[in-house]
Amino acid sequence: MTTAAEAPTRRAANHALSWLRQRGRAVLAGIRPHLAIYAIAFTTYAVGMIQSRMLGESVSLGLPGIAGSSILVVAAGVISVWLLADLIRLWRSGYSGSPTVALTKILFNDILTPGRIANGFHAFIATGFFAIGFTTIKSNIPKINPFSWDEVFMAMDKTLHFGVLPHEILAPVLAYPLVTFLVNIIYNAWFFLLMGFYLWQGFRDKDTPLRQQFFIAYLLCWALGTCLFGTIFSSAGPCFYGRLLPGPDPYAGLMSYLAGVNAIYPVWAVGTQDMLWESYVSSQGTISGISAMPSMHVGTSVIFFLCARASGVRWLTWFTGIFAVMVMLGSVLLAWHYAVDGYAGALIAVVCWWLAGQWVRRSPLSSRPSSAQI
Repeated sequence: MTTAAEAPTRRAANHALSWLRQRGRAVLAGIRPHLAIYAIAFTTYAVGMIQSRMLGESVSLGLPGIAGSSILVVAAGVISVWLLADLIRLWRSGYSGSPTVALTKILFNDILTPGRIANGFHAFIATGFFAIGFTTIKSNIPKINPFSWDEVFMAMDKTLHFGVLPHEILAPVLAYPLVTFLVNIIYNAWFFLLMGFYLWQGFRDKDTPLRQQFFIAYLLCWALGTCLFGTIFSSAGPCFYGRLLPGPDPYAGLMSYLAGVNAIYPVWAVGTQDMLWESYVSSQGTISGISAMPSMHVGTSVIFFLCARASGVRWLTWFTGIFAVMVMLGSVLLAWHYAVDGYAGALIAVVCWWLAGQWVRRSPLSSRPSSAQI
């Protein structure tokens, strides 16, 4: 028999168990609508594991670990800002109760809802397995198919741009130290935009068709772009052209310019390129894997734009559209990619977005809420 003193503890325990059961049921119910996402993730993971075993190479865990921990840190930061905003709202409304109790209820009832926990769990697990397989495959590209397309893509760039390399066309506008530094900042801001879209769609309370389309297209774009086409059209990019091919380096002037700018303003591309080359030469390193064709910075930026446009958020559509263009320009100016890499990345992104949309509209596995699609 429960005494009066024990009753509050028993109620709290029952409430905690009920809270956990609700979220556990939501996680189990979320498996089915996430099957397409898991299929892409586990297939990529399996290919990476098979490749590594056949080649006798270790599985690449450095970058997935960094990405996974970054997601958790950013998610914790977003929750903290959310709670801080609610605390300010309570204070301005003249709330006289305990702010700790109020914020605890908001955290566990409004933020950590069953839907958000389930969707976040499946997004995190699927993309985690995908990231391990993806980075392993990317690191294995030159071992499976040594870099051999750089000269072809350089020639294609010249042909498509009237006999001039694209970075030479950009030079009169962007080849100024301060401008290049700003372009470098925008290019690196891609990671934060990726985190933003991942959290926005990954941790939604409702698993909408747009969320499904975003994650399927996002993973498919990486898988087809780098794992398939990156392996077939194995190339290193303009920044490594002179280190791989004999004869004159058409990008020597660009690399010299970037080194000069880096002496004035920090151009993170220069240091990262050196680190990637060192990892490639030594076959070890936390961040490894060189693959230029196609540009996934451009491809995923186009995915962000398409998602923003489909959501109907006008300012975000404009922002992501301009951002995708700047990433395309930055990929050329910073010597990461040939222009054709960016064109191919954008095309692959559009195709993957369309394919994902077709799947979501036709598949009985996808969630189809009658409420808003965004």
